[in-house]
Amino acid sequence: MFDLIKIRKELHKIPELGFEEVKTQKYILQLLETLDGLNIHTFDFPGILVEYSFGNGKYKLFRADMDGLPITEDTNCDFESEHKGKMHACGHDMHMTILIGLIEKIVADKINENLLFLFQPAEEGKGGATRIINTGIFNKFDISETYALHVNGGMKTGEIASKSGIFFANTQEIEVVFKGRSAHVAFAEKGINALTAGAEFYLEIADEIKKEFPIGKPVICVFGKMNAGVVMNAVPAECRLEGTFRAFTSENHEILKALIENVKSKIAKKYGIDAEIIYKAYYKEVINDEILFEKLKIKSADMGIEFKETEMVFTGEDFGFFTEKYNGLLFWLGVGNKDDNADLHSPQFLPDEEAIKIGVEIFFKLI
Repeated sequence: MFDLIKIRKELHKIPELGFEEVKTQKYILQLLETLDGLNIHTFDFPGILVEYSFGNGKYKLFRADMDGLPITEDTNCDFESEHKGKMHACGHDMHMTILIGLIEKIVADKINENLLFLFQPAEEGKGGATRIINTGIFNKFDISETYALHVNGGMKTGEIASKSGIFFANTQEIEVVFKGRSAHVAFAEKGINALTAGAEFYLEIADEIKKEFPIGKPVICVFGKMNAGVVMNAVPAECRLEGTFRAFTSENHEILKALIENVKSKIAKKYGIDAEIIYKAYYKEVINDEILFEKLKIKSADMGIEFKETEMVFTGEDFGFFTEKYNGLLFWLGVGNKDDNADLHSPQFLPDEEAIKIGVEIFFKLI
């Protein structure tokens, strides 16, 4: 049998960014090659689709994401990242390990089902789900259900949480760029200050969103990064804001997008400055199928696992492209992180490995 704790630690040591998961793929393939009855599909980019077939019929798809994040690890564990500046800070090492454990259990128990297991690259903002789907590989299979889990350090180890309907928000990453004209501060009137325009845009967006979206129609627009200028004594010629806006419906997404465009144009006109919005990664909202959600509740109770029905969250997950195409279910798996400030995307994020066997078992029960 596989030592899943060891596998998790080995994967944790080799985090790779989106579409760079070469070592990760090689490691997983070496494990899969020791199991019988699998048909392995690969692509011209990192990613693995494992086919376990018993003739004609519908397939259930289980998915785990493969990529790490550009974060320098600070856990002081004895299996820290060996790739400087990269870390599995979102628990994808746990996700992959759980899927490996599930595949091994399926093969060992000779389950008479048609199943697919996807190790998906580039979940963190580089479009891995859409790239996999666009290969057309899933057109070969009649997929009836698709499942994924995501670890959550804010929950007790082994606790399960989810909800029916919209669960995770649709998300859009953007850059807003204002381009003015530089000048020495002694002759500032000869320049056009891009930082002033960017700062006013930043403040006005928050006010306009409050006006447009009353309580009960939640959206967010947050800019976490802002850069302007090159020296302290020159008017900045460029100001660049990087952020994300998120909503729970496509309608509100479009309203918010138009609002941001309008504020950008208004500020640009006011200061006589050039401005553009660069649209980057986009995720569809994750919509959980009601029947699959009820199935999860029942199976959790059968296993004696604590289950909580939770609220919608502004988290982004490209599994939304799967729930758009198929009946799908995404749920949280608690991993009991000891430090409340060291949850997802933190340099100190270190999930409890005891959750691995629980993840394998709950996936197995959903077959």
